[in-house]
Amino acid sequence: MSVLELDPNVVQPGWTPLIITVGLALVVVLLYFSMRKQFRRINIPAPETDQPDPAPVEAPAPDAVEPSDPAAVEPSDPAAVEPAKGSST
Repeated sequence: MSVLELDPNVVQPGWTPLIITVGLALVVVLLYFSMRKQFRRINIPAPETDQPDPAPVEAPAPDAVEPSDPAAVEPSDPAAVEPAKGSST
């Protein structure tokens, strides 16, 4: 025989778990209100919309861009073109 004879079919939750659950719920609510108060104290500066956007940088014209491969450049003077080997001109 034990000091407390409890029938396993009649066991019911007591007041202690209920008080612990209510206490935890109360702590969560208090933490929520504290967090909300701290968030309201944060000052984030608003973005300045009075100033216009800076002028966009324009890309250079396509004809002003020099290719990186000099062999890809077509000469503008046809006389400067060397004749191909094996040609009779």
